[in-house]
Amino acid sequence: MTGWLRLLPEIVLALTIGGVLVGDLFFNAARRKWLSLLALGGATAALILIWVVPDGEFGRAWTGDALGRYLKTIIILALGLTILSAWDFDEIWKRPRGEFLVLLLASALGMLFLASGNELVLLYVGLELTTFPLVLLTAYRPADAKSAEGGLKYLVMAVMGSATLLFGLSLIYAATGVTRIPELAAVAQADSGLIILLGVICVLAGIGFKLALVPFHMWAPDAYEGAPTPVTAFLSVAGKTAGFALALRLLVSGLSAGQAEWGQVLAVLAVASMFLGNLAAIPQTNLKRLLAYSAIAQAGYMVMGLVAFKIIGISALLFYLGTYLFTNLGAFAVVIAVERVTGSTDMPAYAGLAQRSPRLGLVMLLALLSLAGVPPLAGFAAKFYLFTAVFSQGYVWLVVIALINTAISLYYYLRVIRVIYILPPDKNAPAGMPLSLPLAIVLLITVLGILVLGIYPGPFVEIARTAIAPWF
Repeated sequence: MTGWLRLLPEIVLALTIGGVLVGDLFFNAARRKWLSLLALGGATAALILIWVVPDGEFGRAWTGDALGRYLKTIIILALGLTILSAWDFDEIWKRPRGEFLVLLLASALGMLFLASGNELVLLYVGLELTTFPLVLLTAYRPADAKSAEGGLKYLVMAVMGSATLLFGLSLIYAATGVTRIPELAAVAQADSGLIILLGVICVLAGIGFKLALVPFHMWAPDAYEGAPTPVTAFLSVAGKTAGFALALRLLVSGLSAGQAEWGQVLAVLAVASMFLGNLAAIPQTNLKRLLAYSAIAQAGYMVMGLVAFKIIGISALLFYLGTYLFTNLGAFAVVIAVERVTGSTDMPAYAGLAQRSPRLGLVMLLALLSLAGVPPLAGFAAKFYLFTAVFSQGYVWLVVIALINTAISLYYYLRVIRVIYILPPDKNAPAGMPLSLPLAIVLLITVLGILVLGIYPGPFVEIARTAIAPWF
């Protein structure tokens, strides 16, 4: 019975998907919204329950460990905040069918597979279930050329990334003869031949696509800009968490014997991602594209935790993911609020935002400064712990490069803040920015997360450390 309890979040989401598919025969837009809250409530209750269930495996393919619980918490929180953010997006809910909710829940279900997968085939199934609903959600507005273009680019890169990853997993299986990750770790420790090395390279390429690392990042700016903004928010946070879940299960748990090799490759990818993401963000005039390039740079910072390895590096990475949840979703919540009123995500729509809506201006200020790593906000605590971990492992040059890129990022974040706080609003701009209750709740939660994780990070760092401690 305990084993089934470890699967409860996945069971709740799967049952909800079935319920939505059947209920579409009877539900209108309003009922779909309330069904989404019911699904969120069930998933949250299941999440709380698995925190008190003892660790253990379910069959040979599933593990209910502390790391899985930690990652599932981020994913379900991102799912809940996305649903609340999308509450007033009529173009999402008033479609003839409830495909938005089905696709969103299906993608979240795939992410939970990645968080707890203990077997190569299950991880690949989880990756597919995660990615292709997101592709459809990106192209959710077929009449919008940008949405269609973003969805098409995402699809092409998703197919290439999935095929490359699958080929890598096939090579690893051919060399080892096992698919369970604990057994793979033991075999790979004894055999680090050429076939495994080629398999690891292909795996790194597949993970690089999922995390939008350079040079696998080409899909991200168009997908972020073209997708409905709640989808972009979910993709930026939950999608990145799922990508790191895959990396942790495959690289840290299964292929740790080759860390000296794949760590060097990831260090190069991290540097390239930081520089390209930050430099390409500077000339952007659309805030969603700017945040897309920011996400590429942020992925570069996070990958440094894998490079540092050991418990100090991985726990810093996990804590960074937790802070990124609140920081990035806070920024996108403001984008959603402005887009609902102005119909635009271009920079001029934010001129004088602090005068028209001081609350929205303050949330965006905190979110951007947190992304830049300004104290005493969550982003500063995350960067401090991460850079300290990397420095302690002897990668001084990598920390120096990360600090340079942090300074570069501060320029374009301040550029957005200047538009919000200094530039006067357009004479035709709406005078106010009304907020619905669900969106106001999202803004409040994200602000509290940014402040609490920044001012009092200790307990949360310890939770992240506890999640990964059994691996070291």
